[in-house]
Amino acid sequence: MGPSISLLLQLLLFIPFVHAANATVSVYDDSKKYKYDGCYNETTQVPGSADTRALGGGIDESLPGQMTVPICLAFCGNGNTEYRYAGLEWSRECWCAQTLAGIAEKLDDTACNYPCEGDNTTACGGSLKLTVYRVSLASGLSPPGLLTLVSTGLAMMTML
Repeated sequence: MGPSISLLLQLLLFIPFVHAANATVSVYDDSKKYKYDGCYNETTQVPGSADTRALGGGIDESLPGQMTVPICLAFCGNGNTEYRYAGLEWSRECWCAQTLAGIAEKLDDTACNYPCEGDNTTACGGSLKLTVYRVSLASGLSPPGLLTLVSTGLAMMTML
């Protein structure tokens, strides 16, 4: 492949990200189960993180051209395991986990400015940034940590 064709391909791959980074998007707020928690940095490149993800230890999926916040929230909340956190990154990736890494830093909401590839009006993270949703206590779901402790017999009760 000649240098001009290679350069043209690189430019064509870069254009969608320039457009996405300049888009004006809003936060999705129509879920009864999940509430918006904020924009957080991805932690894989944070020194000392050992490449740990901000939403690691769960499940993920990528839906190029199709991802929306409702699709991600359904993916994280309707399976055998209902994950406490759902996060969207790079306009098309959905990450589900029970915890958000302690080294993940909350950023200004404007840092998560990539539109979802399936809904260009809604925020779906950014470059190494996650639009994060957390299970609402009002949704009626049990906190996963307490349920796990009780089911494994690790919870102790004290009578006063």
